Amino acid sequence: MTDDLAASQKRAEREREIAYEMQQSFLPHTFPSIEGAEIAAIMRPAREVGGDFYDVIPLSGGLLGIIIADVSGKGVSAALYMALGRTLLRSHSLNIARPRYLTGAMDSAHIRQLMRTVPNSALSALDSIRITNEYLTEHHSEQAMFLTLFYAVYDPRSRVLVYVNAGHNSPFLYNARTGEQGWLAPTDLIVGVLPDVSYEPQWRQLNPGDVLTLYTDGVTEAFNADREMFGEERLVESVRAHQTASAQELVKAIRADVDVFVDGAPQSDDLTLLVMRCQLSGD
Repeated sequence: MTDDLAASQKRAEREREIAYEMQQSFLPHTFPSIEGAEIAAIMRPAREVGGDFYDVIPLSGGLLGIIIADVSGKGVSAALYMALGRTLLRSHSLNIARPRYLTGAMDSAHIRQLMRTVPNSALSALDSIRITNEYLTEHHSEQAMFLTLFYAVYDPRSRVLVYVNAGHNSPFLYNARTGEQGWLAPTDLIVGVLPDVSYEPQWRQLNPGDVLTLYTDGVTEAFNADREMFGEERLVESVRAHQTASAQELVKAIRADVDVFVDGAPQSDDLTLLVMRCQLSGD
């Protein structure tokens, strides 16, 4: 019995290692250079690996795709679903096709305004969310898994950010000019549950010095020994305190603030952060 238990524990540990290796292999560790902006990210897995991932995709026309996502569940199954979702999103983002937004199926004043504001290639990239959702609901619904997802396309020439938030934690946008803060709240349903979801994009105008912070719930739901959560308010305070830092320095500062807060309490979920900072002239 003791030998069986030891073998079972060894298999479980190896499964965790495989899930971790899969997760890390899909994460970019260097990012495309983009004029007027800088990006940094970190993903620190919990002991029981989940399905967090981020991606930064150079798109046609000098655009940049920015993704953060969180798969339901833990372990190898979550890592496999993460790998599938990330591959679908990336491949369809790079396969420029005419999106549904431009076919009349989603004709609206909002879409017509969006078409005048952002390049069609940005809308094509974001349409990869709809395509991914259709595939997952058709072929993998029996797994009862899903992913929350925030996908933005940034145009460095106009500093326009067009995005879809599919049930993900609301990214925090700090306005350097006014000192105001905003949240890019969910715009649509999570991915992989219901077919025929449109995933209609929204957009924001960014300015020099603005900071966009993407995160998963492993950041805001990090607990200390008293079972208090780090929360959105502390995240905002951390960004404000380091607003002039580089993207890399800000990621490190937020991670350090989370570590100080939890004070050695076990990490129960993956901690994933991605920061994009619009540079000021002279940065």
